[in-house]
Amino acid sequence: MSALSILTSTFVLFGTASFIVMIAFVFFHFSSFKPSIVTNGTVPKLVIGFALGLLSIYGTLMGTRLEDGTIINVRELAAMIAGVAGGPIAGLLAGLIGGLHRYTLGGATALPCTVSTILIGLISGIVSLKLSGKVSITKGAALGFVLESGAMGLILAIVQPFSTALNIVEIIAVPMIAANTVGLVFCLFLFNKLTANSGLNTSDAR
Repeated sequence: MSALSILTSTFVLFGTASFIVMIAFVFFHFSSFKPSIVTNGTVPKLVIGFALGLLSIYGTLMGTRLEDGTIINVRELAAMIAGVAGGPIAGLLAGLIGGLHRYTLGGATALPCTVSTILIGLISGIVSLKLSGKVSITKGAALGFVLESGAMGLILAIVQPFSTALNIVEIIAVPMIAANTVGLVFCLFLFNKLTANSGLNTSDAR
């Protein structure tokens, strides 16, 4: 894959990430399901997980598919948003929906991408729960970077031979880590505005 193709894929990823964030924001703004792990009950969390799970599938479908079946995508962004907004239940559900859909598409990275999507949704929810929903933009940036870097690590650990895994990561790491991390930061910024306007104390804009 040429440098120009990677650059083009990166711009596409940022566009898709922006769309996912805006749809998520509109969903939370106009529905009764607010991004609050403190006040949400089980049913709202399931609704959040399902809605973001569909956006996770969208993130996959809008990705760039390589010859070996690897997809450069922002699927895991939706799972992270679900976890941050609705805790472990929402994050796990979104991760399962997005991850299992990715597995059905096959390719060299089908298994590690499925596992990473599920884990990212769950871990994002656990982190949000531990922070009482107050995931600041700075912490969100760190969370996105660490989780996406971990996803790259899973590819290196699972895909064989290692040379193939390394070649895949060299191509997809920078655009995917950048787009997913920036997307989460953008989402947290909008969530801060939403919760501030609605009087909810669920995030910290520091």
